[in-house]
Amino acid sequence: MRSLSDLHVPREWHEAAQRLERDDIRTIGVIGRTDCGKSMLVHYLFTSATQTGRDAALIDTDLGQKMIGPPACVTMSDAQGLALVFVGSTDPVFGWKPLLEGTRRLLSVTDAAIIIVNTSGLLSGPGRRLKAAKLQVIQPDLLIALGDAPELEPIISERPDIPVLRLPSSPYARRKTDGERRAGRRRAFHQYFEDAAILSLDPSLLLEAPPAIPPERRLLVGLRNALGNDLGLGLMSGARDNEAIEVLTPVRRAGIQSIVPGSLALDETYSETRLKMEGQGWPGTRSLL
Repeated sequence: MRSLSDLHVPREWHEAAQRLERDDIRTIGVIGRTDCGKSMLVHYLFTSATQTGRDAALIDTDLGQKMIGPPACVTMSDAQGLALVFVGSTDPVFGWKPLLEGTRRLLSVTDAAIIIVNTSGLLSGPGRRLKAAKLQVIQPDLLIALGDAPELEPIISERPDIPVLRLPSSPYARRKTDGERRAGRRRAFHQYFEDAAILSLDPSLLLEAPPAIPPERRLLVGLRNALGNDLGLGLMSGARDNEAIEVLTPVRRAGIQSIVPGSLALDETYSETRLKMEGQGWPGTRSLL
């Protein structure tokens, strides 16, 4: 993350940070359209809180454009370090159920005095319904609405019980192209797997049958311990019946007790292909594949 000195912060953001320090507010949800500066604001509020001595947690529920940790996960940074819950998709609509469950789990395991939750920029259609479900999970003491996108209003009006603080977008926020977003995910995956090693694992650890993997690609998987907590990610080669499977991962072998298949296959450059999985997606949506 960048330091506060690297950020150009509007006056209203300063006032918001002071309010969080002054008022009895523990959980803050941040919503706004894509590329309005949500990550900058969340980083600013989180860093401001820690610099004033508060024990803070940052939960990143954006699966594709990550602030912390690898894509395809809900991630959290607090005093204990980095924690993650594997979702297996970078599309929040098609990973809706594990996304909500992961958000709930991370909220339950942190004892931070202040929790700041970053969300994706999807505000309409299935994204609106997902945002409403996410707010139901987060139950924020304060909802920060960044920018003036009209799509924010239905989301806000559905939850009149949550106090709302409206803040201006960052004047330095820039619209990213789809190519830039894909490149960002490739860099994030590359960084995560940079020091990974290949493990030979028993196929019986697979919790479900994996989808077919295209040639020259590996399946993104989540690796769990005996308690069902996610330890990290792996890239699994195509498996044959009753043969050991190879998984590229930075996770140590000793703790791995189960393997959860995702719905992404990555090539050697970490470019992704989304695979069709049964049971994915918001109820009533259809696969785009």
